[in-house]
Amino acid sequence: MITAIIADDDASSAHVLKELLEGTGKVRIIGEASDGSECIRLCEEMSPEALFLDIRMPRVSGIEVAERVLEAPDPPIVAFITGHDHYAVKAFELAAVDYVVKSLDLDEFQARLRLTVDRMDSALERRGTSVAELRERITGIARELADLKKPGKDTFRIPVKDYDEGTVRLLEPTELVYAERRDRRVILCTTDQEFPTYFTIDRLEARLGDMGFVRANPGALINIGYIGHMIPNGDGSYDVVLTDEAGTTLTASRSRAKALLDSLQP
Repeated sequence: MITAIIADDDASSAHVLKELLEGTGKVRIIGEASDGSECIRLCEEMSPEALFLDIRMPRVSGIEVAERVLEAPDPPIVAFITGHDHYAVKAFELAAVDYVVKSLDLDEFQARLRLTVDRMDSALERRGTSVAELRERITGIARELADLKKPGKDTFRIPVKDYDEGTVRLLEPTELVYAERRDRRVILCTTDQEFPTYFTIDRLEARLGDMGFVRANPGALINIGYIGHMIPNGDGSYDVVLTDEAGTTLTASRSRAKALLDSLQP
């Protein structure tokens, strides 16, 4: 049984990954980290045999975590979990570590993880692989992926649980019409479906703010591409009518209305 740590800043994505990995019957998850710094600390405390690392995490990225842990005398085998299916994949194919691209198809994702686990199992058996060589290749990946940090390169998909289909979907930001906090959950709404999540509006705004999403009020984030028209309420606030199937109307608060109107200017 391979002992492993998962590092992913998205709790729902990490939960799904844990279930799929343990479902292979070959992996036991001994720790979960929500950022790179926590992952490094857990590695020092637990000495896992394998790491499943998200690339983009707060404070310390998955690439930086790999660079650090490969300095250990007996480093874990590393697999990167990524939403990038273009530049990152090309870089990983040149390296002696594995990668997994998150897939909309849960069966496909699980099959890919099984292959990764098998590769890790074989690598652990060999264990003669040069750590110095792995370090060199990881450093190369870090240089190759530096371009992803430049403005305009930040593309990602949003993992959500599809309760109707019993799967995990990865939503393109363009599919999202709006996000709204209802009670203690934030609901992501497409033109015809709603997905309860554990994201916060603040976090979504930080990730989506450069992609045409604007805060309408403290509990709602709107994709300006779906705004049909705005109706002034006379007190500085506006009713924002969206072009989804339900013709949803959200209120843009007085303090947020100007920023929303400015975002619509050519």
